Amino acid sequence: MSSENPILNSPYDEPKLHYATDPDGSLNYNDIRKSRRIFTPDIHAIPTRQGPQTSMYEVNDFSEYGTHIINLCRKEVGKWRGEIYPNTTRVTKELLDFWFNNPDRHATKQLFFAQRESTETAIWLNEVADKSNAGQHILNILRGGQQTVSEDPADQLPRISFKMATGSGKTVVMACFILYHYFNRQEYRNDTRFADYFLIVAPGVTIKDRLGVLFVDTKTKNPADIQDYYHVRALVPQNMEHRLDNLNARLVITNYHTFEPKVLKGNKRSPFYGKVNLEGKKIDTGNIEDFSQVIKRTLSKFKSGTRLLVMNDEAHHCYLPKSKGKTSDNEEVDENQRAAVWFSGLKELSKRFKLQNIYDLSATPYYLTGSGYIAYSLFPWVVSDFGLIEAIESGLVKIPFLPESDNTQELTMPVLRNLYDHVRDELPRKGQRKQKSEAAAEGQKIKELPPRLPSLVKAALDQFYGHYENYYNGIRKNSEDKSNLFSSPPVFIVVCNNTSVSKEVYKYIAGYEYLDENQQLVTVSGIKDLFSNYDPTTKRPLKRPPTLLIDSAALDNGDQINDEFKKIFTSEIEEFKNDYARIHGQGSTERITEAEILREVVNTVGKQNKLGSHIRCVVSVSMLTEGWDANTVTHIMGLRAFGSQLLCEQVAGRALRRMSY
Repeated sequence: MSSENPILNSPYDEPKLHYATDPDGSLNYNDIRKSRRIFTPDIHAIPTRQGPQTSMYEVNDFSEYGTHIINLCRKEVGKWRGEIYPNTTRVTKELLDFWFNNPDRHATKQLFFAQRESTETAIWLNEVADKSNAGQHILNILRGGQQTVSEDPADQLPRISFKMATGSGKTVVMACFILYHYFNRQEYRNDTRFADYFLIVAPGVTIKDRLGVLFVDTKTKNPADIQDYYHVRALVPQNMEHRLDNLNARLVITNYHTFEPKVLKGNKRSPFYGKVNLEGKKIDTGNIEDFSQVIKRTLSKFKSGTRLLVMNDEAHHCYLPKSKGKTSDNEEVDENQRAAVWFSGLKELSKRFKLQNIYDLSATPYYLTGSGYIAYSLFPWVVSDFGLIEAIESGLVKIPFLPESDNTQELTMPVLRNLYDHVRDELPRKGQRKQKSEAAAEGQKIKELPPRLPSLVKAALDQFYGHYENYYNGIRKNSEDKSNLFSSPPVFIVVCNNTSVSKEVYKYIAGYEYLDENQQLVTVSGIKDLFSNYDPTTKRPLKRPPTLLIDSAALDNGDQINDEFKKIFTSEIEEFKNDYARIHGQGSTERITEAEILREVVNTVGKQNKLGSHIRCVVSVSMLTEGWDANTVTHIMGLRAFGSQLLCEQVAGRALRRMSY
């Protein structure tokens, strides 16, 4: 094997081989070691070659890591797996055998080992661990990790985290968690180990919508067209199928924003609102919801005091901040503020429900810089890990490469690797909203000017585009699958640091329109033929524009979803509305906005016969860092700071999902 084709293992089996990894995380592609790479919390394996001077030591030589909870869980769960799951309920045993030891399971429905390990570990901790000394030791370590959050017992939530690389299938694991608790609870109603209700919390709209596949599809009559993951992934034994009907009544999927108390309006306000006290001072009622009202708004169908299982998707956004400052990993969002809302919501839930467990799923369950914890230290309640390097070595994700060709002397590989550092001072610093508000304050409108991009950025775009163009035309240098008549186009994404930079990149590659001094509309085609949204001869907008701008300013404007777009994509929009009604209820389609249609375009990039199937290029700011699952992405260009391994892995993760295995 080599760094050009580093696959060593099957994605369906526990890794048996790994590349020797030195103490700084570099891989030796000439030294393949037997056994799985041990988990090391302070050594992060990275897909780079070792230097000419190889290390005398390899991570598996360090015995002190064997006592880490992840390595202990691997050992005990592996032993339990080998014994074919003793000490479980009959329902649990039946589900585990159906999922993982089923010779009749179709090859395309087989679960990845990453999914198997996370599912098995959760079940082992819930049913088996307390029956052995080794298991009780692991449970004590887990409780100790949960207690590191705070000395206040109310903050010590029963969190258990599963670290799974992007593309390894976290949503399927959530489906398995739900079915495990749901079917066991139906069979053993008084067994307190199994939850009555399920709450899934997501960090945003895109991910929340994607998780809709965890609702049972009860409206589709044709079994071949059913979209929920329980059927699509064949997760339900035939003798349990009839029990699924009640699941939707016990499941809520929401954003963490729902935990933020809303301002009360109308007759919901306090009767003292607007009144004055005896001293003539206005009475401060706060005029916001208390948490009992938040619960009523969000979880009205759940009975208070019942057993609740919470699952946090992208759970690295949820923690109790120990710092009053801002995090520095994300330029657009203060992660501490977001984390505090999310964490406090779970804390309030623990006072009103019997919180069984909180299952955290994330590819990057680390504390951020500025959170008040050691930056990039692992959440101490992580119990399983199938990281990016293991995913690459198992062929579970695409293999990342850097485009090597360079026809300009100024764009050396060190410059290309750190492009943003070399051009950041030449890029626009104000976002679109700020520019527009300042212009409005002066009574002016922003005029559309030719794109302003540094020469280095244009050179980098030329280099990436040249590689993309060859790929688009069928040239494959690294054993990739060939395209065919049914293939969606490969997708190129550019991730920028603010909305002004994204607009300049968009104008440069896709084209733009402006009014000249005679107020006549002038069209300028994009510089890149495959990405231009205008016909090079007629200068008219293409009916199916290949380049999409998706950021907060684009969502505000909604001008990419015009009447012509709606006319061309009538059938796709109608299908989107049908899916929307299935999830949100009849009548909800009347409230669909242009922004939601634009979100659907980007959410369906690469999917045949959907709104985004024709897209070749997506220019974005922060909207593609997580939860966007297009498996046709082949190229990523970063035009922003990647100050953390977390953000880098999140953005790279947008291109890692494979189309086939």
